[in-house]
Amino acid sequence: MRFEKMSRCSTVWRELFINSPNSSPFLSYEWFYALCNNLLKTDPEVMIFQQNDRPVGIFPAIIENGTLKFFGDERVTDIIDIIYVPGYERQIIEELASFIISRDLRIDLFPLEGNSPLIECFPELVADVITEQIDLCPMLSLPDSWEGYLNNLNGKLRHELRRKLRKAIGVKIRSMEPEHIGILFKLMSDSDRNKKKFLTSDVREFFKTIANSFFTNRWLRLRAAYLDTRPIGAIFSFQTKDRIYLYNTGFDPEFYYLSPGIVTIGLDIKSAIDEGKRYYDFLRGGEDYKFRLGAKERYTMRIQR
Repeated sequence: MRFEKMSRCSTVWRELFINSPNSSPFLSYEWFYALCNNLLKTDPEVMIFQQNDRPVGIFPAIIENGTLKFFGDERVTDIIDIIYVPGYERQIIEELASFIISRDLRIDLFPLEGNSPLIECFPELVADVITEQIDLCPMLSLPDSWEGYLNNLNGKLRHELRRKLRKAIGVKIRSMEPEHIGILFKLMSDSDRNKKKFLTSDVREFFKTIANSFFTNRWLRLRAAYLDTRPIGAIFSFQTKDRIYLYNTGFDPEFYYLSPGIVTIGLDIKSAIDEGKRYYDFLRGGEDYKFRLGAKERYTMRIQR
């Protein structure tokens, strides 16, 4: 294992990311670059694990006051984990565990997905490790058709969604390029006082950086629902081969009678099914609308020592 400044390991990071089985956009170099440049204002050292001088894993964590923790910002970080070549995860975690024990470090690692290899391996390798559920992170499995999706909802929810979509029959959803992210910012601010407060200049620059780099990589899913020429709802999402990650939303409260938030997401779920996606990930937060749209309970995890 060696330590290296994040800015100097972009090539290695991208090569590992391509092959890592957990390669969500949140683990990409582009994500951490935007995070460190716009919010953390630092260039942290990351842990690089090797096998015969060949990099096989990256651990995006720092040691702070004797505690090993992921570097991130709780306001914007929904999922984090190691990036690794399949088959080397156990070796990486064993080496990491030996390092923790030799330094007598505390551990505070979150938010992890429940299937993270860290969750599986750490408790048997490091004494006094505690794993716990922390945040609801609802997930929707997508069927092969829109009718199949509707049939999976219970009768009341199915009727409610159909009624709202019929009422908003003239609303159409369109994809946007990064230069139109201001539409998202306005709708986020208009729909929620907390989101308006959240959208500091630094967070806006972070979103813009992410939008541009993810657009280049075809991970960006920035969309707005329009009534004629007026945007009434917007989503800031990311996409991989089989999954949509719904990261943030906003809507125009003037059109509250059309349920613009639910309608925008409902139309995007329909598009995702048509595109052959298998999962619609609502990410952190237990808001009721996620379950009304058919998502099931899932939790992020935390490891502590």
